[in-house]
Amino acid sequence: MKRFLLRLLPARAAAQIAVIVVGSLILANLVTVAVLLTFLPAELRRVPRFSYVTELVSLAQLHNAAATPELKAAIIEAATRANPRLSRLEPGQGTPLRDPNRHDEALLELLEQDLSGLGQAQLLENDSQSRRELPPAVALRFADGTGLVVEPPAMTPPPRGTAFIFYLITTLASLAMLIGLLSLWATRAVVSPLSQLAAAADRFDPDRDEAVSLEHGPVEVKRLAAAFGAMAARIRRLVDERTRMLAAVSHDLRTPITRLRLRTEEIGDDDKRRAILADLALMERMVSGALSYLREGRASGSMVATDVPALLQTVCDDFADLGHIVVYEGPIRASALCDADQMTRAVTNLVDNAIKFGGKAVVRLDDDEAETVAIVVEDDGPGIAPEHREKVFEPFYRADLARTLRESSGFGLGLAIVRAIAEAHRGGLTLSERAGGGLVARIAWPRHW
Repeated sequence: MKRFLLRLLPARAAAQIAVIVVGSLILANLVTVAVLLTFLPAELRRVPRFSYVTELVSLAQLHNAAATPELKAAIIEAATRANPRLSRLEPGQGTPLRDPNRHDEALLELLEQDLSGLGQAQLLENDSQSRRELPPAVALRFADGTGLVVEPPAMTPPPRGTAFIFYLITTLASLAMLIGLLSLWATRAVVSPLSQLAAAADRFDPDRDEAVSLEHGPVEVKRLAAAFGAMAARIRRLVDERTRMLAAVSHDLRTPITRLRLRTEEIGDDDKRRAILADLALMERMVSGALSYLREGRASGSMVATDVPALLQTVCDDFADLGHIVVYEGPIRASALCDADQMTRAVTNLVDNAIKFGGKAVVRLDDDEAETVAIVVEDDGPGIAPEHREKVFEPFYRADLARTLRESSGFGLGLAIVRAIAEAHRGGLTLSERAGGGLVARIAWPRHW
């Protein structure tokens, strides 16, 4: 039940707070209405108006104070003309109220108490409205035999049945709308700093020192932002230390490899010397690959507007000059912000893989989207199995596990370097299967930063 209720809540915190506030108020109002309808006496639910009691008492006092019958008659005439609810009491007019309830008895007691000798009050049956909706009429007889009849004031009956349900729903909907808007406005001050912090986490890059500062917001959110900033700084230090250490080790390995190559000249056995030299060449290529992986993908700061079709055509021409079939398809001119050297290295790695495992490579530029640029490299080789497509991005992982390490094979760093370059451009690298067989590699990154 709890999980079901949690799934009903909206995703955003501001909307969740608003739903909780509005829901609580609606529930409180429903409980209040239920209590009133259940325990409030029926007489009080009708809330009849007794304001005309004061009018009757005032008229009785004026009538009693008049010195002459003519003046008394003039007072009655003036009262009936001024108030349409007042009329002369004719002899035998009206039917005494039958079966009065407690409310009617309270009204009669109030009249007798306030009139006290000024006249005699009597409750009459009211035929114009249902007794459930309107108090009874009142007949007031004075000592000289004249009198007045006062009809109760018009009342709006409380809604019942379908009307009551509509009234309740309309009231609660208006309340929910008003409180909801106020809640969203009030919670925005709480949720907005969290949104800023989430955006900063999405933009986090170990190669960029971007401070996270919140000028407004709750103390807890500011503390969270400070903790996030400290964590980001620690991550940057760890990445920098790892990079420096690995780069230093890889660089220092070149010296003993060079010494070993020189010492192999003293080996008389040609076969043994060639085998050792091949192993040393393999080690040197591994060291160069590791250095390239550590160097590429780091933000160089040289992001400039680049003619991407010219860059791709140059890469294709370089491979074509070596006798490979590499074709470019796409627009002649298109500009995007990138590091030309790094992007050239990334495309070169992809094309090298394509011609290594396939007969030819097709390089295409997708320039249709306004905010994104994509370079696609296709080949007609065996492709990469779906279970290996994510693992091939890991350094030193090779999908062709059955292959031996030879000069033409790699060390599992090519795609890792390409992804590092793509991520340095705030983009990404994806691999998919080509229709008819082969692999499709796609580098996409924002056109503008």
